[in-house]
Amino acid sequence: MGSIKWKLVLLYVILVVFVIVISGVYIVVNIQQSEYNDTYKELEYTAKRITETLMMAGTDENKTVTDMFKDVISALMLESINMESKYIYLLDENGNAIYYRDEPLSAADRSSRTIIDAMDGKTTTKLYVHQISVPLGDGSPNTVTVGDYAAAFHVSEAGGTDKLYILFLRQSMAEVQETMKNTTMIIIASSIIGILISGVLAYFLASSISRPIQRLTRKTQEMAKGNLDITTKKMLPHALEAQDELDELENNFNYMAQELSKMLREVNSEKNKLSTVFAHMADGLVVYDLNGNVIHFNPAARRLMGRRIMKSSFSQIFSPLSLEALLQRGNDTYSQMIQFQDSYINAVFAAYMDEERQSAGLIVVLQDMTEQKQLEEMQKEFVANVSHELRTPITTIKSYVETLLDGEAQDPEILSNFLGVINNESDRMAGLITELLELSRIDSRQVKLKIESVNLAQLVEDSVLRHQIHAEKKSQTLLYETPDVECWIQGDPSRMEQVFRNLIINAVKYSPPEATIRVGIRVDESKRQARVYVRDNGIGIEPKERDRIFERFYRVDKARSRSMGGTGLGLSIAKEIMELHGGSIQVDSIYGKGSTFWLTFPFESRREDMEEK
Repeated sequence: MGSIKWKLVLLYVILVVFVIVISGVYIVVNIQQSEYNDTYKELEYTAKRITETLMMAGTDENKTVTDMFKDVISALMLESINMESKYIYLLDENGNAIYYRDEPLSAADRSSRTIIDAMDGKTTTKLYVHQISVPLGDGSPNTVTVGDYAAAFHVSEAGGTDKLYILFLRQSMAEVQETMKNTTMIIIASSIIGILISGVLAYFLASSISRPIQRLTRKTQEMAKGNLDITTKKMLPHALEAQDELDELENNFNYMAQELSKMLREVNSEKNKLSTVFAHMADGLVVYDLNGNVIHFNPAARRLMGRRIMKSSFSQIFSPLSLEALLQRGNDTYSQMIQFQDSYINAVFAAYMDEERQSAGLIVVLQDMTEQKQLEEMQKEFVANVSHELRTPITTIKSYVETLLDGEAQDPEILSNFLGVINNESDRMAGLITELLELSRIDSRQVKLKIESVNLAQLVEDSVLRHQIHAEKKSQTLLYETPDVECWIQGDPSRMEQVFRNLIINAVKYSPPEATIRVGIRVDESKRQARVYVRDNGIGIEPKERDRIFERFYRVDKARSRSMGGTGLGLSIAKEIMELHGGSIQVDSIYGKGSTFWLTFPFESRREDMEEK
């Protein structure tokens, strides 16, 4: 019994026996009580019917109480009330039987507490179950169990006097006893079967628990000694032995944990550090073996190089670089800028060593240089554009000034023409410088909007009327499409008008003669925003150019744009102003058919936010 298996079996069987016994007793007692209650209710109901009928009828001059009692009993039997199994007695106020059916009332019964209580005017509150002796056919006594019920009632007799009578009912409990006997036998048989089954199940359950515990105990003993290749069954020292398998397992596990945790704690700590750094590096990291096959890569590398990084070898990705040559460099790193699709990636190569300081593979660090490359290109293009935009008017001004200094423009008309050109070129330079300063102030957040409530429809209409003359010069039609509702927003009217002016002038400039330019407002109550549109039927914009038209100095058709004037900064400034208002600017265009610029203003722009900007 020292084994945990048999302890579990014994404990399980004891618990099952205890539960079965308690449950069986509870069931038997409750069934017996239920049967007694049903019998009591049946007798109570029968007594109530009899007594109520007698009390309501009273005494007939031609019939005695006994005769009326017989009539009532006969009537109830005709109503199919179960009267056959009952002993019925009618007693006077002294307890003497004046009527009975089947068996006479014995002297012992007349002295029972049920009848005595009824003689005192009390009604039985619960079934009185006891045993009586009934003679058999041969005269020998037979003990049976019965349930008694007695009820006192009064009957009005002739002369108006009430007389006390006692109704005594007796029910044989043979059926109840038979039911309880059968129920008890069923419970006992079920209990025996349940105990046997529970014993078998307990044995198999305990065996299934103890076997792995025993195996695990032996393994933990070996692991605690550092022997991870478990090939023999060695026992721990006596100090580590326990009373049963669970105690032994707990002790050995604790001992093993103490030994292993010292080694694994540091290993796991370093591994977690490296894994975290590796997974969250902004730069991509790819590890190759000596054959150029990928053995590891982090999410950043997959993001930069795509899914092909998982299946491609070193030569397929970084050709014409030589893996062997890079491995021979040892700890010396080598870097090279490579272009992968539309991205520029700086790859840094370094070999990693094994325990013998020999190259075991190659580590490649990938740095995304696309944004830096684009910034460099934008910076170069910006400088080139500014230089070009400044050099052109300066060259023109210098040429005309030199002509004037040489005295070759004596004619007043020519002189006036020359001075007009110089003035126009000066204005062009001043406009360029002004727009550059404007962008600089916006970038440095020095622009302060003067926020007020603005009637957007009125502001757009005024901008259209102000630029009608430019459209008329090119025989164009500039239409303002009046919205159905008024639209008030919060904004800086002068800055908003600057955006409208830029878009209308561009539409006039890039649309052919006889073209129609439409300007209007669409209000979207569901999104709480108003959208101003400027639609032309000019040269349009190719799809590849649409994402770049809001870049500084970017022109779709550089030669044509410069011939028409302009600095290439207008749309950039418009975009910045819209963002300061919490709105946006977008363009829809079909190349060769025209463009539509959309300005979106929210209804509920926060005055404080825009003033801070």
